[in-house]
Amino acid sequence: MSEIDCLDLTASLMDAEGLNFGARELLPVFRKPNSFLFLSELSLSDASLQDFDMTYIHHLPRLSRLWLSNTGISNEAVYHLVALRRTLSELDIALNAAIDDDVVSALLALPKLSYLSVFDTGVRMLGLRRLARGITDRDAEYGLDIEVPRECEEYLDSMHRRYMLHPEPPLIAEPGACADLSVPALRRNLAAHAAYDAQIVVGGTRQEMAERLERILRVREADLGVRDMLTGSGEKTDSSIE
Repeated sequence: MSEIDCLDLTASLMDAEGLNFGARELLPVFRKPNSFLFLSELSLSDASLQDFDMTYIHHLPRLSRLWLSNTGISNEAVYHLVALRRTLSELDIALNAAIDDDVVSALLALPKLSYLSVFDTGVRMLGLRRLARGITDRDAEYGLDIEVPRECEEYLDSMHRRYMLHPEPPLIAEPGACADLSVPALRRNLAAHAAYDAQIVVGGTRQEMAERLERILRVREADLGVRDMLTGSGEKTDSSIE
């Protein structure tokens, strides 16, 4: 067992002709002393797991690729996997509906992560914005190839119908500049965004308009950060991006 590099246990746990073991009976084998020291890839996809089951594998010294799609795990399981932060580079947690935006802190604690699938999970744009911002803030050495839920892809495809994507002077793109704008300038900026989304209100007091414009620009900035993360640009987005 100490020389095994790659292991796929899906059939053993799921196939009628497999070992007929449940995860609770099979996974404790990973705790045997001096075993699986060279295991770098493990697939448990489609098996029925509990979050605590990750404690059977989170000590493996070379585990870098882990496939856990459609296993019924939740955010807690991913937090257990933070113990693999020195080695884990590829993680598939797709098709687990109980995983949501609260998983982002755990994902950001895995600095070597270069591939991630959260497809068909409960992760939404709020979580993806936090993830993209966190990756940018830590100036990650590794790029992230990520698969996201369809709902998030559809949202990103419709960004151009939510606000002006690329404001040009005299319009502003920096959220922090809103408080310094005059009333006419605030109206001009809000009207430009309202041309893309009729629900955006142009009027109000100066403070109301400044706060509204700042919210729009912060959402725009965060959404472009998510788009950059998905396309792998790795560059800070600004209004000059076409």
